[in-house]
Amino acid sequence: MKQTIVIILFLIFSLPSTVGSQGVKTAPNQTNENNHRTGLWELYYDSGELKESGTYADGQRTGLWKSFYKTGSLKHEITYENGMAKGPARFFYRDGQIWEEGYWDIDHWKGEYTLYHANGQKFYEWNYNDAGKRTGEQKYFHANGEVQYSGEWKNGKANGEVSVFNDQGQLLEKREYTDEGFNKSTVVTSRPENTDEDPDRKILPFYGTGHYTLQSMDGLTIKEGYFRDGILQDGKHFIYNNRDSLIETRIVENGKYVK
Repeated sequence: MKQTIVIILFLIFSLPSTVGSQGVKTAPNQTNENNHRTGLWELYYDSGELKESGTYADGQRTGLWKSFYKTGSLKHEITYENGMAKGPARFFYRDGQIWEEGYWDIDHWKGEYTLYHANGQKFYEWNYNDAGKRTGEQKYFHANGEVQYSGEWKNGKANGEVSVFNDQGQLLEKREYTDEGFNKSTVVTSRPENTDEDPDRKILPFYGTGHYTLQSMDGLTIKEGYFRDGILQDGKHFIYNNRDSLIETRIVENGKYVK
């Protein structure tokens, strides 16, 4: 009889278990009297590796659920409420590096959201309103951590000024948006020291086509008008002396200086 009791106890404590609300250990993957999933559940790939792990309450997912790659590394963590994905969420690259994180509200992100490059540097730093529309300050980053784009969004669209930077942190362009969409762009560039030597090529790299305003790094307007492939076609070219005083305004029509 004693041997039988010992064997039974050994089998019970050998089972995978979790602690219930009353402090009683129960095996995972259980159902209640209504045949609804309850307590800890562990789901597996066909090949045997753990795929998902989390808690059910009367048949609905609740709390933090974890999903895994077949390698065993964490794939994502999602918070559930009454069976709906609602709460903090994080997703990971296969090597364990975080991919994106934020607050997921049933079918959209809400509040602060961050997406990461594979090297761990931030890629996006966005803000969402309660309806899941991007609102407020938004930033994009180069892989080296330098800001690429920065500006304000309103109800899912760029609104106002958006600044563009290269991967060295240098301001390249200022784009202006209204409620109707893109309005105009101001390209910020180094002002040529000698404007008599092919001034159109001195301000490269700029290959824009459309209406632009080009400015020097100190804010002086160099050219404004319609450009094609970075060359002024119709507009004005402003010439300054060494004291940054305007000394001449040249007129360009059909790609040629006419004044």
